[in-house]
Amino acid sequence: MLKIASEGLMPRLVACVQASSSAQSACQRLAPIAVSATQKFLSQSQIANKKFTVKDHYEFDQKVINSDNPVIVNFHAEWCDPCKILTPKMEELLENSNEIDLAIIDVENNTELVETFEVKAVPAVLAFRNGVVVDKFIGLVDANSIESLIDKLKKKNRKTADAEEKETK
Repeated sequence: MLKIASEGLMPRLVACVQASSSAQSACQRLAPIAVSATQKFLSQSQIANKKFTVKDHYEFDQKVINSDNPVIVNFHAEWCDPCKILTPKMEELLENSNEIDLAIIDVENNTELVETFEVKAVPAVLAFRNGVVVDKFIGLVDANSIESLIDKLKKKNRKTADAEEKETK
């Protein structure tokens, strides 16, 4: 999307830079449009990154262990019927949350992570904060249990932010 927006505006902006002062006023009108398109794309991509699929151990370290946000990690399998219920429910409950990320890990493609976290059954859900497992559950649970986990992560996240804010004062 950004590429499309920039391809339409970039030739005009370049022409404006090379043009006379009267044409430069046209540049001043185009620049806010380019900034707006870029900001819109970036904000949409940040929202999209709240839910992601982990492909390997390196990506897990980058997106879960090193995340500034708490991350709920969902170990699932395509053949797992309870996973087909739990994963969409978690996505729905986290849809409007900017505070918590959701990582999806396919157990068939990530045996190293399965072994590292000793996942014995799916679905298995682990909650991470600052690279450490702070909570977990195994199996299909009701929406109230998922909401409770989300609320717990949000509350602790707010407490951490409040403590950091006090330290800076």
